Amino acid sequence: MKKWFVFLFLAGCQVSSFSTRVVSNIDLSSYDSFAFADYPAYINITQPEYDNPENRALIEQSIKNEMESWGLKQSQLGKKLWVAYTLSIKDMTDTRVDSAAIYKPWVDFKQDTFNYTQGAFSLVLIDSETQKVIAQSQIEGILDRDPKRFRSAIPRLVKRMFRKIEAEASMK
Repeated sequence: MKKWFVFLFLAGCQVSSFSTRVVSNIDLSSYDSFAFADYPAYINITQPEYDNPENRALIEQSIKNEMESWGLKQSQLGKKLWVAYTLSIKDMTDTRVDSAAIYKPWVDFKQDTFNYTQGAFSLVLIDSETQKVIAQSQIEGILDRDPKRFRSAIPRLVKRMFRKIEAEASMK
């Protein structure tokens, strides 16, 4: 595997996709509390070095910090937002044929494979009264091989997602 092919995803250097959608006519200041959506007791974790209880606790704490910066308290009472998130991490293989005749005087159809880890993190805000999604943000890309960089980038990525939701909501 060639090291130069492994991009930094959660270190913030190489995000391949970042999207945010907010419904029109939404006033985020009309909410006074939030709660995390209930998850099944069993979550299929295929990459424990990235997806583990410690990282999920850090994700939830980062989300809580951002919600509190909006003036919302974590509570089951009041007009609240439900917060749901998903974390999907899987090993991938990219197969390529090296036919770069421009760089070589011969045609080479050698097949190369590159192994990498793909990560996706989605954040969804749901109005508890109408049970409709009011905002969602997703970020995905290729992870760095060092799980410590993944962990250190979580608060920064969550903050980035909330800033984008905030910006989208203020434009509507």
